[in-house]
Amino acid sequence: MLATPSAARSLLLRAARRTADLGPSAARAVGSTRSASIEPYADYGKAVFTGRVADEYLKKHGSSGDILDDATWTQTHSDTVAKAVLDW
Repeated sequence: MLATPSAARSLLLRAARRTADLGPSAARAVGSTRSASIEPYADYGKAVFTGRVADEYLKKHGSSGDILDDATWTQTHSDTVAKAVLDW
C-alpha cells in the first residue's frame, strides 16, 4: 500500500514529536547513521556460471558457453543450461 503525501508527512511529524518528547539523547540516536560493511560480500560474483566454467559443464550436455551470449537461451536452451548448472 502506498502512502499519500499527507499520510507520509503525518507519520514524519508524529515520529519527530515522539523523538522530541524523549529528549536530546533520543534525537541523536534516531538521527545517527551507521556505515554498512561490505566484508560479507567479498566473495560476491566469484562463483558465476559463465565463460570457461559454463563451457565446461555445457559441453557435457552437448552445447557450449556461446549459447549464453544470446539472451534467447532462456527460450531455446533453458533445459540444457539447467542441467549444466545442476552439475556445476
